[in-house]
Amino acid sequence: MKAEKIRTTYNCHTHIFTIDHVPNEFARTFVPRLFSKVLTIKLIKWYYNNFTSRGSKRYKKLKHRINEIKYTIIDALKWTIVLYWVYKIFFFLIRWVFKILINFLKIEFLFSKELKKILVRYMTMGRYSMKYKHQYQIYNLLEKTYAKGTKFVVLSMDMDYMKAGIPKKNYNEQLEDLKKVAQNNPDLLPFIFLDPRRVEETKNNKGNKNYESFIKHELKEKNFTGIKIYPALGYYPFDKNLVETFLFAQDHEIPIMTHCIEGTVFYRGKKKEEWKYHPILKYNKKGTNDPQPIPLPQSGNYQWTTNFTHPLNYHCLLDPILLSSYLGYDCDLSKLKICLAHFGGSKEWYKYESDGWNNYNKNISHSSLNDYHRVKNTLNHGSKRTIWWNASWLSVIYDLLIKYENVYTDVSFILFNEELFPMLKYILNDPKVSHKILYGTDYYVVTQKLTEKSLHQNLRAFIGEKLFFKIANENPKRYLKTLI
Repeated sequence: MKAEKIRTTYNCHTHIFTIDHVPNEFARTFVPRLFSKVLTIKLIKWYYNNFTSRGSKRYKKLKHRINEIKYTIIDALKWTIVLYWVYKIFFFLIRWVFKILINFLKIEFLFSKELKKILVRYMTMGRYSMKYKHQYQIYNLLEKTYAKGTKFVVLSMDMDYMKAGIPKKNYNEQLEDLKKVAQNNPDLLPFIFLDPRRVEETKNNKGNKNYESFIKHELKEKNFTGIKIYPALGYYPFDKNLVETFLFAQDHEIPIMTHCIEGTVFYRGKKKEEWKYHPILKYNKKGTNDPQPIPLPQSGNYQWTTNFTHPLNYHCLLDPILLSSYLGYDCDLSKLKICLAHFGGSKEWYKYESDGWNNYNKNISHSSLNDYHRVKNTLNHGSKRTIWWNASWLSVIYDLLIKYENVYTDVSFILFNEELFPMLKYILNDPKVSHKILYGTDYYVVTQKLTEKSLHQNLRAFIGEKLFFKIANENPKRYLKTLI
């Protein structure tokens, strides 16, 4: 009997950047400006090294001793029911007074959900990036979680333009270090970051000091496997400074990975006047036939930066008519190979599942392609404003997967939520899109939710080997194949 051929697993979405690559004022906009100057990466590093069990052995011993004393006192109080209840009531009153003070002093932002997310992410970065100070150490930890020969797409992150202060090590240092790690680890497939502001800033430079030329050179030399973009950092994916590199990527079938979920990494600067309306998408006001730009009135960076990340922006990028009208000249990027990472995120999956009223949120089915084309979807709906505000991002991405030949998505950062596994399995059995979905975990960012091994094993056990290797072997090989 022939031995079964071992199939390579591809994790298409991972990170190994360290805390030194993150801007110092990462908490800006989550807290008032004064507090963002205090709640910095430097403070987190100091806190982690002195007041966490993982960062300080002395603190670990002190915490253990304090817990011993605490539980000794509680055990003693339990012998006297009156004293035990005095203890319970005392701490109840302390917490009650504490809540009153928080509201009175107007510092409830210190306990907001958004700030908690930031702190959790800080602690995750601290846990990995201070114990493992170099990218190769974080990569070695990731590699040990999987079977030998597993391949990992590692995404660099350029956060130098997000208006959150200056990182200890800038993007160029991160990139050079990542390139060295990749040279020593053939299973590491690095993606180079593309930010239109870096392109704009260096456009008059010559040679590799021109970032657009540098990216093309690095891809031709196969120092990098693909391109990473992150529009939430303050730009649209159809930015004019991205077009030339995208045309190059399309001609050579170079894969692009883009962030398509709301999150805590986004532009921290002020909202510009031109960002109050969508630059391409329009709608007709009721009772008129005069197309107007879709208004984007949100305030607060966490709310309005999702306008850059919205999946309808990729319809603007890939539809030749929409893109050409915006650029002012003919341009066709409809064959661009691009993965919309995170599949919209768990919040948008819940939105899809709970919305039974709107027809455009009923489009996910195992119907034939012919039947699918007979009904309205998020891309051919008459009112783009309705779709922009009401349609689940899951619906939009699903329609993009079907319409455009080289659009993919990955399951990173939804894997931690096992409530979504049945829906995911249903989608993976849909022949219209099953060949467009990639396995990825968002390591090490997602470890704030679950460990890497549990993400991998739980998904694999639920969907079965056949579907797992479809998204972790067959689909990634097609996505990662280039003509260079």
